[in-house]
Amino acid sequence: MIVRTAPSIRTYHKGKVIFSEGQESKIAYMIKSGTVDIFKIIDKKKTVMGTLRRGDIFGEMSLLANQKRTASAEAASFCELVVLTEEMMNKLLRASPETVRKMLELLAKRVAATDMKASGPEQNDSFIALAAILNLAYKEFAYTPRNKQREIENYKMGLSVKSYTETVKSLAAFSNLEIESFLEIVFKLRLIDIKSIKKGDKSAFVERYINIKDFEQFMPHLRNLYKQMRELGANVDQRMTFMSFTDLAERTGSTPELIYKKLIKEEMPENLLFFNREKALEWGKSKEPDFFKKFRRPRKALEDLESVEDIIFIDNPTLKKALEGFNFYNISILYSAMDQQGRDKLKRNVGKKVAQILLREPPADRDPSDPEVLECCDELLDIVRKLKGVK
Repeated sequence: MIVRTAPSIRTYHKGKVIFSEGQESKIAYMIKSGTVDIFKIIDKKKTVMGTLRRGDIFGEMSLLANQKRTASAEAASFCELVVLTEEMMNKLLRASPETVRKMLELLAKRVAATDMKASGPEQNDSFIALAAILNLAYKEFAYTPRNKQREIENYKMGLSVKSYTETVKSLAAFSNLEIESFLEIVFKLRLIDIKSIKKGDKSAFVERYINIKDFEQFMPHLRNLYKQMRELGANVDQRMTFMSFTDLAERTGSTPELIYKKLIKEEMPENLLFFNREKALEWGKSKEPDFFKKFRRPRKALEDLESVEDIIFIDNPTLKKALEGFNFYNISILYSAMDQQGRDKLKRNVGKKVAQILLREPPADRDPSDPEVLECCDELLDIVRKLKGVK
């Protein structure tokens, strides 16, 4: 039995269902005391997605995204709940950027927990979840105090796509490609505007910024368009099965740079690499005819050389002189960790006899991070710097 002790507070005894998945509602709750379980029915079994405690807010998706309950809530112990209406929630968000940040963290963590435990048709709607996170992230950005705005690079351009992506990925289980796909859809729906600034004259990368003209109406408009798209059969919320270099690096404990290098050295199969046909062809049109026929590595200053892969940046006379003190074993160690371009350069700068042995009986490949490779490389680079008079 629900006992109403005050107009804005409701109490629930342990085991009492507060609301059920699929219900429509215009209120959220903040826990004043006690605990609440958020659960879903998956494969006909009750699966608890998380247990919330004092100060936690739940049911907020009904207000932020104007959608039906995406999970059920049950009192895990006797609890007192503060009822939050849409008007109260909006006042709270406008009054306190800290509240926006807290709501963002709660929402993203709940999405992450659901993503780990749910699958199939019961899985949370990723499109709406990303929209709700963008809605809160943009409000946090928009409510930034004036004295803090100057600390944010290019604040007047809008919310940085990089910042939004980092926020989502730090709190929820979404890949870069899923985030990019979502942003592309809401941009095409004209719900957001995206401006770009090139990082540099020679860089193909750009900094992008999100602008939402009427962010107070962003979610209502998105919900209406989303509903229409679903009615027309558009599947906009299907979780993608692809991942970016950054995603793969994070999941394997590597770095995007190392993943690139492994692809170049053909240590990864080519069937793992795909391009978006439309975007790749469109981007290719902007390049000169010779762009795809040549590859130039960016030059490195002598003091910046640090790995066996950087040996190609040493001029031939200096490299030849530095290698004079190396025995065949040390040269073979360096050779074993180089790519083909590096090996060709090394063979040109050692004696003819050594080069022929390397060609006839090449050593087994080693990783550039192999301790012996690192030791030999450091020794070579120290000699090169001394020859060049660089400390």
